[in-house]
Amino acid sequence: MRRRSITRQLPFLLLLLVTVAFAKIDHVKEKTAETHGDATKLKAKEAPEHIDHKKLFTENFKQRRSEHKAAIESIKGIGKDKTRLFLEDLLKNIKSLLKESRETIERTAHLADSPFPHNSDLLKDAFSKLHENTALFTDLSLAFSKFFETKVQKDRKLKTLLVWAYNYSIKTGIFDSETEKKVNLMAQQHELIEKDEKFFNSYDKERVKEDMEAEEAQRKQKKSKKAENKQPKGEL
Repeated sequence: MRRRSITRQLPFLLLLLVTVAFAKIDHVKEKTAETHGDATKLKAKEAPEHIDHKKLFTENFKQRRSEHKAAIESIKGIGKDKTRLFLEDLLKNIKSLLKESRETIERTAHLADSPFPHNSDLLKDAFSKLHENTALFTDLSLAFSKFFETKVQKDRKLKTLLVWAYNYSIKTGIFDSETEKKVNLMAQQHELIEKDEKFFNSYDKERVKEDMEAEEAQRKQKKSKKAENKQPKGEL
């Protein structure tokens, strides 16, 4: 039964890998094609003023977040060996897409607090890659904390990229309150920002359990030593 369950989950996880590799939130279709290049070459498109493009983007983003959560739960059920392989592939894709989005955003000189770039498919695509993959990395990092903490500690380029992704995405106003809270927690986890004294990651259930068991073992050990010290010593 266990093998059958894993087999059923694999197609969904493989689909997730493909989805992440080509992550792009769907936008309102517009007829005018865009010339890719720097900011001076981006052509404005005509769009009805009543359409709130940023709102549409954030609503689609929320839908993607639901898919992310379902994927995380599925990954947890495939066994440690398979999980590591999936995480390796996911991290590789996420790193690549964050790098692409950074290159595009910096080339076009679009600031994080600038108006939503509804007239640029190039920037909307970069925004999709940035926000989706920052959020997905956050979910994965918090759920599989030991794996990702080791990866970030050993990869300076990855950490530098995460610092940029965090600083930019947190200022755009795309994240909903729940996602923003988790992204801030991830940033503390990897010391992208100062870690709060009360920092606690409740999303890695296995690690929380291990930490609680370790604390309980220490408590019992201290109690045992205290009891031994209270026992009267024999006379010389």
